[in-house]
Amino acid sequence: MGRRGWGVGIGVGLLLLPAALLGDWPLIDIFRPDATAWLIWPLQWATRLGYGLVGIGVPVAIGAIAWGRGDLYGRRRGFLGGAAVAAAGLVGQILKNLLCRARPTAVGAGVFFREFPCVPAPYALASFPSGHATTAFALATVLSLWYPRWTAAWLALATIVGWSRVALGSHFPSDVLAGAIVGVGVTLVFFRWVPGVGKDQCKM
Repeated sequence: MGRRGWGVGIGVGLLLLPAALLGDWPLIDIFRPDATAWLIWPLQWATRLGYGLVGIGVPVAIGAIAWGRGDLYGRRRGFLGGAAVAAAGLVGQILKNLLCRARPTAVGAGVFFREFPCVPAPYALASFPSGHATTAFALATVLSLWYPRWTAAWLALATIVGWSRVALGSHFPSDVLAGAIVGVGVTLVFFRWVPGVGKDQCKM
């Protein structure tokens, strides 16, 4: 799945987002594994894949390995890939601080602009979009554009991270969907306008 496929995914996500916002509470009941508590521990580990430092660190590490092999274009690509994930995370944080949505466990759960303005947004009011989902899907997009044969694996890992955020009670499904849209969208813009980040951009 190349850039066009990810772009189609953004379009589908935007179409589904209103329905997700309206159906957040029923969807939480579906995605929380209450009857299979053994899943909680694996999901607690999976959610760590959405940490910002992990998302930024993976492409940077790939660039560092390329640098060690004398591949200067690979070095540039790796560091720019990390910058793409960081940019997606930054956009997500800006939206959190503007929208101030209460998390599922907070007072006024699901309400936007709970205490506007809420800069810097406290944890309880930093629900929309999910930062973990933003990072995970940004990283999945970067890796799939570099290594398209493994696209299904990158997408599956990002989806598991998103699921973990709902299952652990930290986010609504719409938060995760919005995070995925932001992560993919910002990364695609980065690949479109920043020379050297794509494997098909061999020259600056």
